[in-house]
Amino acid sequence: METRPHPDFPEPQIDRISMRTMLASVLSILNLERGIFYTSWEMIKSPGDAMRRFLFQDRSKFIDPLKFLVLTIPLYLFLTLNVFPESSFFDGLREGLSRSNPGEVETEAQERLTALVGYMVSYSDLLLLLTVPISAFWTRVILRSYKLNYGEHLVINAFLYGFMTLASIILLPVQWVAYTLGGTLMIILSVGYQTYFIQSFFRKGWFKSLLYSLLLLALSLLTSSIGLIIMMVIFIRLTMK
Repeated sequence: METRPHPDFPEPQIDRISMRTMLASVLSILNLERGIFYTSWEMIKSPGDAMRRFLFQDRSKFIDPLKFLVLTIPLYLFLTLNVFPESSFFDGLREGLSRSNPGEVETEAQERLTALVGYMVSYSDLLLLLTVPISAFWTRVILRSYKLNYGEHLVINAFLYGFMTLASIILLPVQWVAYTLGGTLMIILSVGYQTYFIQSFFRKGWFKSLLYSLLLLALSLLTSSIGLIIMMVIFIRLTMK
């Protein structure tokens, strides 16, 4: 039986907060009580059927796609930056900058680039989230014959990137132990799973699905790289003033 609060506090008019209500809140936020495990299994078993059900039939059992990303990306970044830093893209970028001028004082340009890497780390979750609308743009352009709107392409890519991020978390220990092997497995995962996803959802042949997967990954990488270069140039010019 709950004890009454101290007389200095008002008489409760609603249910008091307890560990039970806090746990329920956590489960609700993470959607663990119904969505993430079901969604992950369906994305393994048959991602095409899962996406058709979510888009056109019944989405009640699935985790929200944005919530899926908000769960997986911060966890992935936390592990890469704090637990397995040697597997982090940003750690490799810092190492590359330091090796470009070994044994000497950093040049002004290098100092600015190092500062930029720091900003990228601070906003890395946002940068990774931005890859989803970029990829959604390209899937809509290339697969426009399916007449899906941009919002539907956003959902598809959110689930795709969310699941691939979840799979990347599992591969982090491998990448930490053997960076080259881990990187190779990540590339195979990205191409292989996206091929499987396209084949399953859009019902194309395996060879065509592979070609579409390679094209979409190349376009997304190219667009992201151009955006990163533009951001670096703007940052350097602004810091030169």
